[in-house]
Amino acid sequence: MDIILREYGHVVWQKRWYFLLCLLALSSATFLDYYTPVFYKNIANGLAKPFSHETLQILMDNLSRIAVFYAGIWLSWRLLEVGIIPLDGGGVNLLEKRCFDILQKQKYDFFENSFSGSLIKKANRFSRSFEIIMDWFLFQFYQNILAVIISFVIFFHQQEEFAWYFLIWVIMFITWSVGYSIWKLRFDKAVAEADSKVGGSYSDAISNIIIVKTFSREAVELTRVNQAADEVYRRKIIAWILMFISFAVQGILTFGIELLLVYLMIQKWKGGNFQVGEFVLFQSILLLLIHRLWDFGRNFRTFFTALADAAEMAEIFRCKDYEKDTEEARDYPIKKGDILFENVSFTYDKENDAGLFQDFSLHIKAGEKIALVGQSGSGKTSLTKLLFRFSEPQTGRIFFDGIDAKNFTLRSLRKQISLVPQQPELFHRSIRENICLGEDVSEEQLIEVARKSRSLEFIEKLPQRFETLVGERGVKLSGGEKQRIALARAFLEDAPIVVLDEATSALDSLTEKQIQIAIFDLIKEKTAIVIAHRLSTILRMDRIVVLENGKIIEEGNHQQLLAMKGKYYDMWQHQRGDFLGED
Repeated sequence: MDIILREYGHVVWQKRWYFLLCLLALSSATFLDYYTPVFYKNIANGLAKPFSHETLQILMDNLSRIAVFYAGIWLSWRLLEVGIIPLDGGGVNLLEKRCFDILQKQKYDFFENSFSGSLIKKANRFSRSFEIIMDWFLFQFYQNILAVIISFVIFFHQQEEFAWYFLIWVIMFITWSVGYSIWKLRFDKAVAEADSKVGGSYSDAISNIIIVKTFSREAVELTRVNQAADEVYRRKIIAWILMFISFAVQGILTFGIELLLVYLMIQKWKGGNFQVGEFVLFQSILLLLIHRLWDFGRNFRTFFTALADAAEMAEIFRCKDYEKDTEEARDYPIKKGDILFENVSFTYDKENDAGLFQDFSLHIKAGEKIALVGQSGSGKTSLTKLLFRFSEPQTGRIFFDGIDAKNFTLRSLRKQISLVPQQPELFHRSIRENICLGEDVSEEQLIEVARKSRSLEFIEKLPQRFETLVGERGVKLSGGEKQRIALARAFLEDAPIVVLDEATSALDSLTEKQIQIAIFDLIKEKTAIVIAHRLSTILRMDRIVVLENGKIIEEGNHQQLLAMKGKYYDMWQHQRGDFLGED
């Protein structure tokens, strides 16, 4: 709740003049609306008398006042509309940007452990809930408090006894509505959590639809989604039943006050101490207020549902372990490309002393091309995560050209390291946008990097060439075509350090040979770190580093390692085709 109040409060402060305009307009509209029945009371009392010019004048004066009040109400609501659009719409706009900013700040492992669909749903709920909560505050909370105060003052002025009965009823009604809704909040939260799981199941299945279809997992995935949806339904049934109980109690309280006040009016009438105009006044205000408080009770569920919806994203706001630069961080240039891992210790499980790397050191000279090989879990990919500072070592340091990695801003560091992954991720945008990634690139530059990456040929065959949309995650392109797009990005970035994470392992031999030509053009005169199982790539490296359980067990060139007849030699003996064995 504290996070929601803080973030929403910050938005309200930014939109404070529109917020104050809304309060002013709503105050004016509510006062005029609830005071108007006073004039109807005077008209009713006048109509109960025999005709006279004096009475007629009183009737017309009150009618004129009603017309003025109606005009004031109309103008107040128009003024409210001027303020509510930038307050609600502008607030949602600010929060959408804020949520995306917070998500982007999270560390890489946060995204590895989260469903993208679920995160999107949480962020969307958080921003959209602002509009619901703000409308509830203005039109339910603030307006109802104002209406109760105005009604009590009018009742007290007319019939003091009625006013106190009325106030006791209001307290009972609001206490029940608020207290019961707070108690029921846990059930609304349970519905929101289950609903997020449905979104995550949807996203997981749809984003991997190729696996679902090729492995004929439609029935299995449908069962997973059905189970998640059924759990939402079961939780909603409980929440709905509890909501209907609240409505039932509110109905009893509403009928009770109506009957009590009418009974008291009859008793006053018997004693000759009650006018017909007062009946009109009390009934008019009471009907207005009962309707408003009934809506208040009903919409209290909406308010708490919005709070529950926003709570999940609020937990992400609470996580302060962001990717962030140190105070000493600067935009240092990497000119040579010298890399040093110095006594690095790292573990994913911080409670486990036996980490992946312990006192690990590795020096990669400027311009050197090295290959990292080893079985799965040996630490190859983890080294690249440390290199990009997706993960931070618990102890030890990493240097680039003699400068501590932590002294670089994250942006400057990552801009100077190009990554060509095994499975390039593409945006559902044009080929041009996927290569340029928002940079202002001339047509000549674009064509040149496409040519160097051996992608120009297939791009020119496409109907819209560089403007062709690639589909979600690049589904319209083959693996080789996506890999070439990733290489084009790297050529355009022209970083001094290049990391190739099994960049050719998923390609056929012909495509691999074409891409390898582009790869060696790319890493020429650059420092290169290659994680690969293709021997044709590894054989041309200056040095091969063999990893096992986070330790360097062998290093040297291909011939030197074979001569050692150690782990690399065993892997060579188990080769199949052009792959290094992983068994």
